[in-house]
Amino acid sequence: MKTWTLAFILGASSFAATSSYQLLGGRLTFGVPSDWREARRRENDSVAFVAFAVPRPNGDTAGPAVNVIVDVALSHRHWDLKTFGDAKLHQLETGPGNTKVIDDRYWQQDQTRTALSQGTLHGVPYAVWDKLAVRDSIYLDLRTAVPAAFGADSAWEARYSAQLDSLIASFRVGKQRVFPDPIR
Repeated sequence: MKTWTLAFILGASSFAATSSYQLLGGRLTFGVPSDWREARRRENDSVAFVAFAVPRPNGDTAGPAVNVIVDVALSHRHWDLKTFGDAKLHQLETGPGNTKVIDDRYWQQDQTRTALSQGTLHGVPYAVWDKLAVRDSIYLDLRTAVPAAFGADSAWEARYSAQLDSLIASFRVGKQRVFPDPIR
């Protein structure tokens, strides 16, 4: 119990301040840590894309960036999670960076999919992680790309992981959580 309490206290302090987002006319809502910078945003009635730049370890401003991308679409194609996920991962693998999916998991109980990929962009090795869900005709791909070298900074990695968990927990379609509570 002490471990969970300590983890909660440490984690809560790292993502207490958030910026609220509403996409697709307010149908999808979420909160991002306030120190993440919105790098790019495109949105219309049925598609939205927001890219965030995450602060680098030790305040480095010259190194490669960590990116978090929220990519959503409102569609009545009635795709299932597998079809949607296959299309998004194929798009990733055929894009720049010679990216290859190395682990792909489908979580039947909560209807989510998680994939881990590796690639190299501009000579920098990256780990790419996708968390996908389909809820109420809304197709969501949460993608994060982290330079492999950042894993060596355990304090930064722990803070980033807590922030990412907070982001995941904040996604809502209406009042329904998109991703179930990770602590069961």
